[in-house]
Amino acid sequence: MATHRLQFFVLVLAACCAATVLGQPPAERASNAPLARGAGIQPAVSRGSTPAGFFQRYGIGTYASPLGFGGRIATSLTPWMNLRVGGSFFSFTTSRSVSGIPFNANVRFQSEEAQIDWYPFHGSFHLSPGVMFGSSNRIYGSALIPAGNSFTLNSVTYYSGSSNPVHASGGVWFSHTAPMLTVGWGNWVRQESRGHWMFPFEAGAVFGSDPHTALNFSGTVCTDSALTFCRDISNDPSVQANIKAERDKLQKDANWLRIYPVIAGGVVYRF
Repeated sequence: MATHRLQFFVLVLAACCAATVLGQPPAERASNAPLARGAGIQPAVSRGSTPAGFFQRYGIGTYASPLGFGGRIATSLTPWMNLRVGGSFFSFTTSRSVSGIPFNANVRFQSEEAQIDWYPFHGSFHLSPGVMFGSSNRIYGSALIPAGNSFTLNSVTYYSGSSNPVHASGGVWFSHTAPMLTVGWGNWVRQESRGHWMFPFEAGAVFGSDPHTALNFSGTVCTDSALTFCRDISNDPSVQANIKAERDKLQKDANWLRIYPVIAGGVVYRF
């Protein structure tokens, strides 16, 4: 499936390149055409009105999106196509207590992105196929359930044992590499007499594979509040079956994030 996605985006990039060449402004096509027989000197084209060419102009800026906060740098490839690369990072850790059960949670997003910005109408609107790579995006949590506290697995209530209180941990890990596609407004590379500052906006998605999930429990679990009927979780098939049922629910919920939404905006300075 991932191979088909990458092949699709390669075709999109090829189509962008072809459309950009065909969409060259008349002045530029005229400057590349041979002189007609008997013609004199070609009409001069104003340098200020010529769009940026291969690696001729640059832009740099900061960005914020559901992938995190980060920076980007862009350069022109053709008059109506730019290359944009950068990285994103976000980390958040919290320690709280719910129903007497303390837990720790961490959200960490870190990745790099590379995109081609194609301007099909020679304005500020762009289509941007690309790839997210080097990703270590994950959500992780753990909890130590105090002795005597109750918890539920697959609609079955258990109690944490006193000899070895229950420890729980789980997480969701996202694709390391995945294609992405966004549409937006704003040119990261300055064209003609436009200003240096620009505030881009774009929206789209990262098309990853199903996230990897994990959910683990260890310790002594009891079936009554008096903590009389207790056994080790690892040796109880019924508890293990209920843990698996909860893990399957987590995986099903996480699969919705195989298509991860991206809504981004920032501030750019164009040289």
